[in-house]
Amino acid sequence: MKKKPPVALEPSSLKKLADYLGVSPATVSVVLRDVPGRSIPQATRDRIKAAAKKLNYQPSLLARALRNRRTSTIGVLVPELGDGYHTQMMSGVGNQLMNAGYFYFTAHHRHRKNLIEEYSQMLLGRGAEALIAIDSALEHSFPVPVVAIAGHRPIEGVTNVLLNHRRAAELTLTHLYSLGHRNIAFMRGQSFSSDSDERWRNLVQVAREMGISVKSDLIVQLNLDMQSPELGYPVVGFL
Repeated sequence: MKKKPPVALEPSSLKKLADYLGVSPATVSVVLRDVPGRSIPQATRDRIKAAAKKLNYQPSLLARALRNRRTSTIGVLVPELGDGYHTQMMSGVGNQLMNAGYFYFTAHHRHRKNLIEEYSQMLLGRGAEALIAIDSALEHSFPVPVVAIAGHRPIEGVTNVLLNHRRAAELTLTHLYSLGHRNIAFMRGQSFSSDSDERWRNLVQVAREMGISVKSDLIVQLNLDMQSPELGYPVVGFL
C-alpha cells in the first residue's frame, strides 16, 4: 500500500500556542524572540519552543511590524532583470541588504514612466521602509529615504550614487587615441536611460579637449528598448 505524504500542519497563531501551553501570549513571545533579561525557567523555555515546533507556529510579520513600526523591508526598482549590468547591480544590492538583515521586493519597469510611479507606490504600500532605484528616472520625492543608483536629478530626500562618466570617457578615448585611432564612431545611448545624457556630455567634452573630432555622420543614436548585444548589430553594419 502506498504511503500518503504527510499533511502539512496549518500554521498556529501566538494565542493558540499560548492556550495550548497554558501560559500567557507575552511569555510565549518573549521566549520565541529570545528577549534578554527575562526570568523564565529553562524548562518552560524548552517546553514553549518544542510546542512551537510541534504546532508549526509561524510568527506574524505584519503584527510585529505594527508593534515595532518597522518592516525591515526595502523596495528595489530596476529596468530589467535579465540584463548583465542590472543583474550585477541587483546582486550587489541584494548581498548588502541580506547582510544587514533586510528583506526586499524587486519590481522591473522597462523604463516605463507610469510603471516607475505605480510600482514605487505599490512597494511603499507593502511596507517598504526605503527605496533603491537602479537606472530609474525618478521625478519627485518620497515619504521614505531613497537611493538612486545612476540618478542625476537633484530631488529632496533622494541620494544619488553617480558613476564617474568623465573618467570613463578619458580612459576610453585615451586608449583609442594611443592606438592611433582618430576617426572614431560614437553610439549615443537611449534617451530613456538615466545615464545617457551625462555619459554623452562627458564623451563630447573629453573628445574636444583631446582634439578628437566628433563627426555627425559617425554618431548613431540608439533607440530600441532592448539590453542584449543585438542592439549593436545594425549599428556595426551601418558603420
